[in-house]
Amino acid sequence: MRISGRSFEHGNVLLCVLCTILVVSLIGGNVLLNCMTRYNVASSQVRSWKESLDAAETGGDIAYAEVRKKIFDPTHAFSGWTYSGGAYTNSPVTYGQDNLSTTSRVDPFYYDGNGNAWYRIRTKGTAPVLGLKRVGMDDRMGPNTRGDSLLRKIDFNYDHFVATYGPNGDGVGQTLLPVSQPQVSRRVELIAAPVTPFEAAIKAGGTFYGLGSAAYVDSYRSATGPYDPSVKTNPADPRYADSHAGTVEINGSVATIMGNIYGNLYTNGGTVTKKTTSISGIIDNNVPFSLSPFIMPSTAGWNYISSPAVINPNTTITPAAAGSADKPNYYLVNSFVNNGSLTVNPYTANGVPQETYVAVHVTSDIGSSNGQGPSITVPAHVHLDIYFDGNLQTKAENIVNTSGYASNLQFYAISPTDPNIQQTVNLSSGSGSTAGFSAVFYTPSANFTITGAPDITGAIVCKNFYTNGNIHWHYDRALDGQGDAVDYRVISYVEDIR
Repeated sequence: MRISGRSFEHGNVLLCVLCTILVVSLIGGNVLLNCMTRYNVASSQVRSWKESLDAAETGGDIAYAEVRKKIFDPTHAFSGWTYSGGAYTNSPVTYGQDNLSTTSRVDPFYYDGNGNAWYRIRTKGTAPVLGLKRVGMDDRMGPNTRGDSLLRKIDFNYDHFVATYGPNGDGVGQTLLPVSQPQVSRRVELIAAPVTPFEAAIKAGGTFYGLGSAAYVDSYRSATGPYDPSVKTNPADPRYADSHAGTVEINGSVATIMGNIYGNLYTNGGTVTKKTTSISGIIDNNVPFSLSPFIMPSTAGWNYISSPAVINPNTTITPAAAGSADKPNYYLVNSFVNNGSLTVNPYTANGVPQETYVAVHVTSDIGSSNGQGPSITVPAHVHLDIYFDGNLQTKAENIVNTSGYASNLQFYAISPTDPNIQQTVNLSSGSGSTAGFSAVFYTPSANFTITGAPDITGAIVCKNFYTNGNIHWHYDRALDGQGDAVDYRVISYVEDIR
């Protein structure tokens, strides 16, 4: 006889199966939810977070290139940018397959004692955020390690920075600014500082020949007192270290070096023999560098004065205002005749001479190979920059800088646009004369020649250098931060994490 089981027990199996499916589904759903959250964060938001910094740094590169144009191509610097409120801004630049965008704001926030601008570059980089409109707070990478979800600021509906700090981050103009799509924006700030040219006593971009066997190059620091020839051989003197910075830099392997150098010697692949040469510092034959052509700076903000057009004998300039390093009294000169004599007097107020800043642009040669050559006299309190398009030839004793500070008289040779034209600077010393000058020369495209045995205070940058006399050369270490900017370098980088 067959006995049938109870019918109500047949449903237990189905119930257990359903419960098992439910539990597995809950586990699977939770796993999928966590995976989706982490995928949303890791694949989309983290990617956008990193790309927005790339975009901000790209904006910095774009702005930095424009800053350097202020030196190398001033007529086209910040072309297409908007200038308002003392700052340059550009339209958003969009690039890449992810449609990254960047904008920049550049302002000259400071002018140094040479009139060179320091630039602050502030850039914003933006990357779109795809995926879900939410942020997962549980982004653990390990048992005791969490990610950076709390650090990322994602704008889902409004730009949080503008709403909290204003468009320029100064607390002015806060407003709710809608965004067209979820995005991440990051901001960086760079400081671009000017590079000045006179970091060495002599810097030649090509060949070098000199000095005389009894010549020497030493140094001092004018801020600690006048030059004293005995310091360089007296280690007990507190100024001894400053007397051994008469460095010579040669960007070539062709170099004949004589005399004593109280400083370092750098060449680019050269071999230095010490037959009649004594070098107190280091010798490094692997220090290449380059000298960029010098372009006439923009004179747009300078105080232009229309006369004199020609420097004749006994020409005197007395400005009607003191001017400043960044806005000097500017004179455009068509001709500086061979026997021309230029004297620049300081501006006086109530009978007291003021620190006076003058710039003279000579669009032709200064002097020629005949006669005594022109003369230039700079009294105390006058800061004179002379820019010239042609060649310069005169006697060393014709350059008179009464103050004795080389930085008060600066010469800049505008590089020829035709590379086949060879620019020259020739400074000779009268027979038996040791009279020299206090001045600096930045002539990166010129062959520079000094003959005789003048006593020189200053620095020279040139293409090829030649001298055959027993020169006494004194480099003022204060010149390291003097002169017109010849380039810019980034000295600070910070991210605005607000």
